[in-house]
Amino acid sequence: MKHTAFCFFGLSFQALTLVACGSSSSNKTTGNNAGEDGGAANEASAGPTALPAWADAGAPITGTNDMNWTWVDVPTAFCRNGSATGFWVNPNSASKKLMIFLEGGGACFNALTCAANPSAAAGGSSYAGSTAGILNRGDMANPVHDWNFVDFPYCSGDVFSGNNPNGMVQGAGAQQFVGYLNVAEFMKRIVPTFPDVTQVLLTGVSAGGFGSSANYGQVARAFAPVPVTLLDDSGPQMRDPYLAKCLLQAQSTLWGWDKTLIAECGSDCPDVGSLPVDASKHIATRYPHAPLALIEATDDMTITGFFGFGLNNCTGSFTTPVPKQQFTDGLNDARMQLSAYPNVGGFIFDGTRHTSLSTQSAFDTQTVPTTDGGTVSLKDWVTDIVVNGKIANVGP
Repeated sequence: MKHTAFCFFGLSFQALTLVACGSSSSNKTTGNNAGEDGGAANEASAGPTALPAWADAGAPITGTNDMNWTWVDVPTAFCRNGSATGFWVNPNSASKKLMIFLEGGGACFNALTCAANPSAAAGGSSYAGSTAGILNRGDMANPVHDWNFVDFPYCSGDVFSGNNPNGMVQGAGAQQFVGYLNVAEFMKRIVPTFPDVTQVLLTGVSAGGFGSSANYGQVARAFAPVPVTLLDDSGPQMRDPYLAKCLLQAQSTLWGWDKTLIAECGSDCPDVGSLPVDASKHIATRYPHAPLALIEATDDMTITGFFGFGLNNCTGSFTTPVPKQQFTDGLNDARMQLSAYPNVGGFIFDGTRHTSLSTQSAFDTQTVPTTDGGTVSLKDWVTDIVVNGKIANVGP
């Protein structure tokens, strides 16, 4: 399930009613200096009071070996079944750059989807130890091959966006949707472990792609004024009607977005139906020099199925995916909405692929057309962002 993050099979969304408790939600940039414009530097103390403070940062991580994965227990972080979790770290003491990678693995919002989503993670992962794609240290053309790596396993069921420890899903029982809080707890150990870091890449695939976008604000504040680049792989930010408002509202209520995404965005996000795109605008405005990018296919075989639960007033299912044209139109609509922000870009390619950064063949060979009539590979496009701070919208 790690690379097919939203594999839901049949049954309508309304037929598997969810109940939430404890929640009441209603181109180019000229440099990679996210924190150097003054406004971004102030983010360490800015933001709603409901969001985590960084004054109580924990102790640095010790007992690690360069270029090897070490599991770090975090007793204050929890999976949706209530078990404790943690994260993986793979340091390189010769580097002052850090990649934070959020894993994929599904979502939990009804009995069926919860059954297909990991509910626990304590030292197990299909990503930590991977030698593929952006995690491949042996690939000298990988622009982050010699960086420090951190890997966040996924077991919260809320695409790392939740703050509802008292969730209840009919047919699946009590759930702790605390993915957003977990990231905050992880950061308390990570920030003091890398005190002299000069650049941060926040990325993830599928659920982790959505999660990287959802957590950008709190990660950027934690490292401010150090620049933080965002690479969201297969976590497209769309608005209603391309992604149904009823599905967004149901997830907002269940996962507690009123205390995470909506609290983060404030008055810039007045309507949950346009929350994903409005939140992207909010981040692009607040961090005008930070490269913010999406990697996605025009007919992503997994995410179109996930969005299918919102069809026909949320009576759809994974077996009734949104049509390719609707999904492509949603990508293009988001592009148009964000076209005024020169720090926002995308690598959009025709096809059904789901996730690219963690697959070596896709990372190496996926190409898209450029505006000058040529082509660019995914690896070269990522390199231009990470190394040169330059971002472009490429693809159909």
